[in-house]
Amino acid sequence: MRSLSIILFLFIFISSCSGSEPMTFEFTAGSVDLDQTPVSTNLEISDFTGGLCLEAGGELIPAQAERMTPSRVKVWWLSSQQAGETVEYTVRMDADCYDSEYSWVRTGDASIQLQHDGSPLIQYEHPVYDVNDIEGTKKPFHHVFDPISGEMITKGPGGLYSHHRGIFYGYNRVIIYEDEYDMWHAENGERTEHESFVSEMEGPVFGGHVALIQWKDPDDRIILEEERDIRVFQQTENSFFIDFHTRMFAIAGPVRLDGDLQHAGVQFRAAQYVADNEEETRFIRPEMLSHVAPDEELGELDRMDVPWNAMNFNIDGNNYTVVYMTNPANPGTSEMSERLYGRFGEFFPHYHSEGAPLEIRYRFWVVAGETPTVDEIERMYQLYTQR
Repeated sequence: MRSLSIILFLFIFISSCSGSEPMTFEFTAGSVDLDQTPVSTNLEISDFTGGLCLEAGGELIPAQAERMTPSRVKVWWLSSQQAGETVEYTVRMDADCYDSEYSWVRTGDASIQLQHDGSPLIQYEHPVYDVNDIEGTKKPFHHVFDPISGEMITKGPGGLYSHHRGIFYGYNRVIIYEDEYDMWHAENGERTEHESFVSEMEGPVFGGHVALIQWKDPDDRIILEEERDIRVFQQTENSFFIDFHTRMFAIAGPVRLDGDLQHAGVQFRAAQYVADNEEETRFIRPEMLSHVAPDEELGELDRMDVPWNAMNFNIDGNNYTVVYMTNPANPGTSEMSERLYGRFGEFFPHYHSEGAPLEIRYRFWVVAGETPTVDEIERMYQLYTQR
């Protein structure tokens, strides 16, 4: 796909082998200023996960440790540094520097909500498949909320194209040997089905989880197994990031993931209100696509390998922008789909053999209120890709 060489230099050192000495490291920002941007580094810390603090320039900064190996953790924090600036941080596990956390709250037998300081940001719907209720149970997905009001801004079952639901993933042509299944519409017993939670993340910097999702044929055969890793970072009072990372394993044999840009890929679908008022929808695109009117959908010549795209829409008088960022490491050539009724995302075909997983990554930037400019979105994309 696209290649982007932006190197983030990171120099880590332990100040002393003695356990009584504090652990320090240096972090150097890349070529773009960091502004409450999620960053991380690996450190050798045993027997600790969860919230901690970093100290820099006399200021305590909330951080979060994620266990990677028995002896190492990945430490996350939100950094505000100038491009190229090097800051020395001291790890403080004895300090208290945060008063709010991300937490998961069960909202139903098949629904769990991620909240930050009591306000919902996303909600994972993971129904148990029921042959007597195929439409209601054929796929898991994530709802998205307004970070200010807490109102849901995505669509579930029902409405225009019932199979479109929040942030969802599928292909209308999943081909294994001589068999072909539609894992997009999923009307004949084939489906994507939540199996279990691999992990759950809560803390002062981000919340998330890894869900194990099985792609099954009508006879319950597992064709693909997916580990869907979702992480949410609040950036400002009215905006947050959703990082979407999936690892897909071919289980029953080599699989061809295929279809077309309107019926495949990782997609975002806004609430039904947007479909009912699609004349208010606008798309914000990179400068290279400025010749396409914002109230028109991309044509065949313009939709290939779009690095980012944004949909601006209205719900009951409230303005929202959702930015869809493609990781340049994703495989293949992609096509960007836009629909003024409130759906957008990219599609690429892929031949997937058994063995190494297919990995794809995206970031959604959800903004309530004032619409970000092309330059602001481009900067956020550069920050995402230089990680």
